[in-house]
Amino acid sequence: MSENINNAKSVENKEYTVFYTTADIAECLGCSLATARQLFRRADFPSLKIGKNYKVSKDAFEQWAKEKRV
Repeated sequence: MSENINNAKSVENKEYTVFYTTADIAECLGCSLATARQLFRRADFPSLKIGKNYKVSKDAFEQWAKEKRV
């Protein structure tokens, strides 16, 4: 993942939500892009569909991953 994704940005004390794409999730989880796309379509995954693209907020993804940890 690029460095700007790992660090939340602040401008003039305003916090911005960081979003991951399917490619970011595939890299993070060490899976294929096709597997990441399937994950985004699961009902229990906290994804957002923006146009044709899927996104997930960093915080929501981390919370989901903690809950799914075996």
